[in-house]
Amino acid sequence: MKRAFTLIELLVVIAIIAILAAILFPVFAQAKLAAKKTVDLSNVKQLSYGFILYGADNEDRYPLSSYPHPHNSWAITMQPYVKSLALLRSPGDASSFWPADGTKWPDPTVPESDPRWGTLRFSSYLLNAHMASDTWSTQTVFASPANVIYLTLARDDVRPRDHFHPFYWGTPSELTSGYMQNLTFDPVTDVTKELKLDAFAGGENFGYVDGHAKFGKWNQMWWRDLDKSIYAGNFDPRNEGR
Repeated sequence: MKRAFTLIELLVVIAIIAILAAILFPVFAQAKLAAKKTVDLSNVKQLSYGFILYGADNEDRYPLSSYPHPHNSWAITMQPYVKSLALLRSPGDASSFWPADGTKWPDPTVPESDPRWGTLRFSSYLLNAHMASDTWSTQTVFASPANVIYLTLARDDVRPRDHFHPFYWGTPSELTSGYMQNLTFDPVTDVTKELKLDAFAGGENFGYVDGHAKFGKWNQMWWRDLDKSIYAGNFDPRNEGR
């Protein structure tokens, strides 16, 4: 004769299942985050290498940013070197600015006057705007390219653009613009407002001028040595490490 479970036995089983779930769910969440971090690092590596290839075909020059002309964005001009728009979207990007699935974006056939350029995100990643300037626009001018950050992940709430502005970070900043300083940096916490610094376990992946990529944290990358005119640590093209 089969014996039914007693109420106490059922409660014990339920309690055991609850304990196991409490133990395993955080493990699953960590594994999922680690997988996203790995995919993001692969994206950053491929994009960073793509910039090297672009330079080889363009007199060692870097591609332009979306300011002031969206059609000049590296997200468009780099396509022959990376072959996939999918690389532009990080699994760590939860921004609401992305267009609906299946939408071709960025689309260079869309006029620059179209408001979508300012409302639809076309890259999870931002390049260092220093390298879109005349001074730092070629790959051969860096004293220590392995120490200079070129590409990394944008914060989810950053409005659509393809570059970040380290020359407006810090107090004092290298360049002065009340609007841009307020937009890009929090002087109270001493942290940029442009990058997703806690994307993966308190840090994010960074692509460097020499083409390599690695994980890092803000307090490792953000430092200043004003006596040497270094305003933005590893984001500053003059830095040679510390």
